[in-house]
Parts: sequence; C-alpha cells; structure tokens
Amino acid sequence: MGNPTTGRRISEIHSTISPDILFLMETKNPDEKVEKALDWLKFPSHFLVSPHSPGGGGLALYWKNEVEINIISSCHNFIDTKIKYAGKSFYSTFVYGEPERSKRKIIWDQFTEKGLSRDEPWFLTGDFNDIINVSEKQGGPLRHEGTFVDIRSFMAACDLYDLRHSGNFFSWRGKRNDHLVHCRLDRAMANSSWAEVYPFSHCEYLRFEGSDHRPIITLLDLTKKKKKGIFRYDRRLKVNEEVRDLIQEAWSADAQEDVDAKIIRCRRDIMAWTRETHINSQLIIEENRKKLEEAMSSPNHDQNLITSINKTLLLAYQAEENFWKQRSRQLWLSLGDKNSGYFHAITKGRTTVNKFSVIKNNEGIPQYEEADILRVITDYFTSLFTSQECDRANLVNEAIQPSITAEMNTVLTSVPLGEEIKRACFSIHPDKVHCLL
Repeated sequence: MGNPTTGRRISEIHSTISPDILFLMETKNPDEKVEKALDWLKFPSHFLVSPHSPGGGGLALYWKNEVEINIISSCHNFIDTKIKYAGKSFYSTFVYGEPERSKRKIIWDQFTEKGLSRDEPWFLTGDFNDIINVSEKQGGPLRHEGTFVDIRSFMAACDLYDLRHSGNFFSWRGKRNDHLVHCRLDRAMANSSWAEVYPFSHCEYLRFEGSDHRPIITLLDLTKKKKKGIFRYDRRLKVNEEVRDLIQEAWSADAQEDVDAKIIRCRRDIMAWTRETHINSQLIIEENRKKLEEAMSSPNHDQNLITSINKTLLLAYQAEENFWKQRSRQLWLSLGDKNSGYFHAITKGRTTVNKFSVIKNNEGIPQYEEADILRVITDYFTSLFTSQECDRANLVNEAIQPSITAEMNTVLTSVPLGEEIKRACFSIHPDKVHCLL
C-alpha cells in the first residue's frame, strides 16, 4: 500500500473496473524523496504539495492513465480536482485537515464556498483532523458539543454525508498527554448528486500497518445492481384514461379467475404499458420550461400561449412532487410548497446509507468488520430460537389456558362478510398497498 518511511497514511479511490487507479498520501518529506520512494508504483502522473515544515504535512496524489484529472487548486490542506473516469465526471477534494483547532474554521469556510457553487457530484476523502460527534472518539477528555459546530455546519451547508463504510472507523491512534486516544479522523463523504451517479459506492477502513492512521479505500461501483423489488402503483396514472381502460380490460379478461390472479394481470399490464409509454414528468417539465422561456422572450406577445404553458408546467410539477412523495415514504408531510427536492433527497439517502457499520456483541464490545457483524447477528438469533432448559410442563399448561370466551372464538373464526373485507381494505393507507414482483 505504501512506504512507511515516506508517509503515515494512504487514502485511495478504487474502481471495480480498474483497481488501484488513484491514491493520495500524506508525505511529510521533500518532493524529491517522495518521487524516488514511490517510483516503484509506475503511476504515470502525480501532483505534489510540499510539506509546510520538516516532518509536517505534504500531499502526494498519484493516478493512472485511465483517469483524467484537472487540478483546480491546492494548498497545504487540500488538493481540489475535477476527475473524468469511465465516461463520468465529478469534483474530488483530497483533504489534509488543519491540525490546529483554532484554524479549522477557515478551512471549512473555504470548502463551504466551493460546495455552494457546485451542483455536480462532489467527493471528499482524507484526513480531516476533526470529528463530528462524541461517538467518534475513545479515550481522553470528552469534547463539548460546541466544538463540532464548524464541521457540521460545513457538511450541512454543502449537502454532504458520510459514505457507507465497513471496518473499524477509529482510524487514528495516538497519545494526548497521559491518555491513549482513538478517533475517526479519516473519512470519505459526498453530496446528493454523487449518490445519483455512484449509488453503491462505499469505503473500507483497513488495518493499521506502519502508521498511526488506517488506510481508507473508496470503491466506485459503476454496475447497476438489479434486484427483485416491489411494485408500486404510480398515482399519476389515476387520471390517465388509457390506463383506466387497460385496468378495466385486464380485470374483466377472465370471469373465472380469483381476485389475486386479476391483480397479478393488472400489475403485469401496467408494467408493460409503463415500459412502452413511460411518463417522465421531469422531461415534460424541462420541455415546457424551454417553451415558456421562448414565449416570454419572443417579441410577439401571446398571453394565451403563456397561460397554457404555465398550466401544463404546474401540472407537471405537481405530478413530479406526487411521485417523489410516494417513493420517499414520508407520509407525514403533505403535498405542496414544491417539496419534490426534499422527497428526492430522502429517496436517494435511503439507498446510500442502508447498511450496518458497527454492532455490539453480548459483551457490549463493538464489532466493525463485516464478518464479525454477521457473526454477532447469527449468534443472537441462534440463541433466541434455541430451546432453553425450563419447566416445560408449566410452560405448556400456561400456553394452552383459554384466553377468550366461546362467543369471542365464534366471532373470530367466522367467515368475514364482504362489507367487512371492503372496510378493512379501504382503511389501509393508499401508499402502503403494494404487490411483490
């Protein structure tokens, strides 16, 4: 991974298509020594930031020909780049956080200024030299909440979140006075736009090796994973006459079929229709925005045309918002006030964070490795469903004691009336009704 004489930490971007395409390292050594020590890597391109003092700081960014990198700016605390790889592009900032706490806000303010001007995917990785809450520190005196404000404000302002990760995230080990301290100083984070392009990207914290920092590797998974999902009826179709006729025809196709078979046929026909005539309200929005711009900019004033376009655009916005509300599962927030951006973010966030990163075993010891997490879960449920030594006779007697009267049992076991079935079905929230594919 690296030479401990030339640096104490490496953080890498890996791709499942072409591994080992790029890496960053804190050098702490003169540029000539770094270039000589890393010559064996045979990476054709690199960019160096010299240490600000002997044994302090310094960054080395190396990459292969498969990657096109444009260095936007650099200083002792970061290298800011624009990367093109595998037909996609994104901003990437490689970080060496300010060691002095009193100066960190200056760096976070610089990053915030960059982030607020970027709508494209943005990825950051490296040694941030800071933590975002007390759970990211073990040992030494507790930090009060006020010390986390600056980095949290930076992340919130720039729509940044931690990537899914595995391994022990206490990435740094050191002594502070008489205390042994472990902290999560190294991390990888990205914005919501990144989640759309690389929804399955994640990072791994590796084992300590020749350094007081763990290496951290980020993997860009460019392959879209297919999985068996849930069929959800798109509520935008309820006013579509073609779909209503399609459902009527599918439901009435075979009078001898039971309800379950009719539902399956309707679902299948709706999916086929959607694939053929996919309604893309976002496309409708974009087309009508262009039409509105042309109509408003035209020297020939046509108020009827402008009113018609605005009406179509409003309906498209409402349809898009309705769609994302359904997918977001946030049932408590009513439609209106152009909340579609919020619903979209919620939906994307679920995809990127839905994974365990740490779990405690029966002894209360945290487990970070995926194999250890799996073992804790397996042991728990094995114990839960394994019979225990007890007075089984009393347990059986207690279990078979009557809990309801004969009259209650008659009501509970009777065949439900059609009206009861209808009332139960119609009491279900419309967003909760679904069928498995």
